[in-house]
Amino acid sequence: MSIYDKASLVLIPSGTKTSKVYSQKPVNGDGDFTFSRSTAATRVNADGNIEKETQNLLLQSNSFDTTWVKSSGITLTSGQAGYDGSNNAWLVERSAAYNNIYQSNSSFFTPVSTISIYAKAGTYNFLRLAVAGVSEQVYFNLTDGSLGVNSDLIASSAQSVGNGWWRLSATFQDSSASGIYIQPVETDGGIGNAGTGSIYIQDAQLEQGLVARDYIETTTAAVEGGITDNVPRLDYTDSSCPALLLEPQRTNVCPNSEDVSNWTLAFATATANDTISPEGVQNAAKIVTSSAGCDVKLTSIPVSASTTYTATFYCKLTSGSGLQTRFYDNTNGANIEYYTYDSQLVVGEWKRVTRTFTTPAGCNNIQIWFLAASSSSSVTAHYWGYQLEAGSYATSYIPTYGTSVTRGKDDCTIADTGDIIADSKGSFFIDLDVDFLDNNGLIPITAGSGTAALYYLWLTTGGTIRSEWYNGGGLQAAIATSGGYFNIGDRLKIAAGYQDNDFVMYVNGTLIGTDTSGNAPSPTLLRIGKYNVDNYTGGAINQFLAFPTRLSNEELAALTTI
Repeated sequence: MSIYDKASLVLIPSGTKTSKVYSQKPVNGDGDFTFSRSTAATRVNADGNIEKETQNLLLQSNSFDTTWVKSSGITLTSGQAGYDGSNNAWLVERSAAYNNIYQSNSSFFTPVSTISIYAKAGTYNFLRLAVAGVSEQVYFNLTDGSLGVNSDLIASSAQSVGNGWWRLSATFQDSSASGIYIQPVETDGGIGNAGTGSIYIQDAQLEQGLVARDYIETTTAAVEGGITDNVPRLDYTDSSCPALLLEPQRTNVCPNSEDVSNWTLAFATATANDTISPEGVQNAAKIVTSSAGCDVKLTSIPVSASTTYTATFYCKLTSGSGLQTRFYDNTNGANIEYYTYDSQLVVGEWKRVTRTFTTPAGCNNIQIWFLAASSSSSVTAHYWGYQLEAGSYATSYIPTYGTSVTRGKDDCTIADTGDIIADSKGSFFIDLDVDFLDNNGLIPITAGSGTAALYYLWLTTGGTIRSEWYNGGGLQAAIATSGGYFNIGDRLKIAAGYQDNDFVMYVNGTLIGTDTSGNAPSPTLLRIGKYNVDNYTGGAINQFLAFPTRLSNEELAALTTI
């Protein structure tokens, strides 16, 4: 019999759905974990791209004769040949100046929003997209996709999808917008011209962010997709095989993680949506310095005094050198520190740059000068995904579009262990990558709660691995490595076995210790990635096994050998 045949639970992260992480054993579902996280999140997907939550905030996104408001001179005809081979497109005919289709709902606008729609020329060659209540507008030429009259846009795009169809998008920053207009027009800028004409449209979308993503159809409510609330993250950061990513709650206090229009530039130019970002879409900014001593600044970020923060951003160096980051204390009027990060960069490759620093006493607001090329007269680099979070290590990317954003903690639990955990005996095995450690450490396994019947595995910030067993409210056995046993970035395979007066722990094939005195617990709850304190988390879990027996030392050694 193989060791795996003896397991009562086998979790090799591969199958999930909202609020659920599936185990391969038992096959009846009793070993499936309940998963929760109160917010959206990001992960690295199988293609190596950072995957976010997606959404369409418009209602009735391709039913323009429902809750959309249309001018009296607008005629809509459904059932037209679409860009996707369907008959889901609409013929939009107008008979007077300023005729439009309109959807009003100020609540669905975020500080940075992108409108997109598929369109094709009819008897008219232009389409105007405009935002109600503010000044943003853009005209698109439907014969060649060129941009016409426009105002106050961050970015715009026209992508040919064949047969005369274009996917048009416009990105703007104004959370006070109250709705959008879709308008057929005869000439560039000619919304006020009289006349009769038509265009074809299909599949409208409104979403937060700088770029239009895959279309999501809606009916009477907005729809979210991707890594949204309570969706477990199978993360491919470290391997071609996924790990279950479990992280603590964190907040990105940098309010504009991608939108360079809100960054202050001196002796430099910025181009939004210039190249493909680590997200796999064209929303990374290009920044070019024009002389020595240039500044690119995030000028006002609220922080807490005497607090450790970790700043991260993605950078792809194109030419030049001399890149630096400067952290400046706005409250006290003094530099916190400079940081040169040339050594972390490779020309032509995206790298995530990381820097940890501590704010001084009294400091409650900082500037970040994240490109200060004082040693070079010309530097060209692409930037994306700026993050500033309280903590001594970086966590997964949290996108922001005008305000700080909090990602909730991950929780993965079996509330009723049934036959998975036996009375007063058992073994646990976990294979994990130590990508981070919380200030209080990391707890990848908790069996039970409180101290009535509890086993937990604890990794401390000092590099110690510790197994502890509790029963009847008291500590029964404890086995631990010495300090400095592991480092961030290490892969650990840890196994612990227990029964009355017989406790043992192995790490990476090595016996750490035994304890021959104590009453073994019979826990009824199993959790990976959290204890009863919110900031304990489990890291990137590659595999987890539970056994209803105390495995032999030889079996534990075999399980944990790297």
